Amino acid sequence: MENKPVEIFILSGFLGSGKSTLLKELIQLEKKVGRRIGVLMNELGDISIDSSIIPADIPLKEMLNGCICCTIQGELSLQLNSILEEYDLDAIYIEATGVAHPLEIMDACTHPKLANKVVMKAILTVVNAKQWHENRLSIKLKKLLAEQVKYADMILINKIDQVSQTELELIRESIGQVNAKAIISSVQFGKIHPSLLYGEGQQQMETATKLLENDHHESHVHHHLHVRTFSVPVNQPIDRIQFTHWLERIQGQLYRAKGFIYLTETPGLFLFNYAYGDLILERYPTEKPLQPVLVCIGENLERESIEQGISHLQQSQTKMTL
Repeated sequence: MENKPVEIFILSGFLGSGKSTLLKELIQLEKKVGRRIGVLMNELGDISIDSSIIPADIPLKEMLNGCICCTIQGELSLQLNSILEEYDLDAIYIEATGVAHPLEIMDACTHPKLANKVVMKAILTVVNAKQWHENRLSIKLKKLLAEQVKYADMILINKIDQVSQTELELIRESIGQVNAKAIISSVQFGKIHPSLLYGEGQQQMETATKLLENDHHESHVHHHLHVRTFSVPVNQPIDRIQFTHWLERIQGQLYRAKGFIYLTETPGLFLFNYAYGDLILERYPTEKPLQPVLVCIGENLERESIEQGISHLQQSQTKMTL
């Protein structure tokens, strides 16, 4: 029986917003419903501080001396693959540094070699209520904080005890203007209600457990995903020029595409990366057979349309060789 892909949750948010406190709460929540989880933590310094909150029985991988979105992005893919091979898990929580861009983290989690092993469930961004309201950061950091909010599927306004009710309403309104698609919830000390992850309304933990055990249901937050990732098999060689033109015409907002493909022009497996209209191909030497696959990251993407497009590219090459 084929293993079910491991769910990936990304914890985003600026320095001091309360990501580690939220992670601690999420671990307790997941344990209550009996899920097996792992944690990847990234810190900018050479000493891990926040990892001390992780219980000893939770698989943990740490990445120090760098930010996921720049210097150690490749290491995240390696560590993610490592924890997947070492442990049998239901979900992995990735806590990024406060200066990481969520799309770059998602990019690192979707290496083509991981395409069938993981499924992106949600980006959870934590916002320090007072910090957002006072808006005293530099222009560069304000832009980063806005980006962390913009691409989130769930936004947790934390430390609400430090602002008034009127200020909190203004904060919710301004955050909603940046991201109207996300679930927005106000919390204290990272306390998150299970219904936000596992069901709608005021469902209790018992209902949450049943939802997790039923493959026909998906978590509440998953229905709100607007930055989507999915993979499509590419079983036959395709023409490089046709493939490039097709990528340029994909409907929706394609932030990133990557994967392994065989080309009609030349033998061998190729790793491809597509971003901002540029396609980069490099021969990928490997001793183990790899499944050719297309991985997409974007908004308003239609999976069925993309699958049909890939099928058409393959069929057109088949006809040319007949």
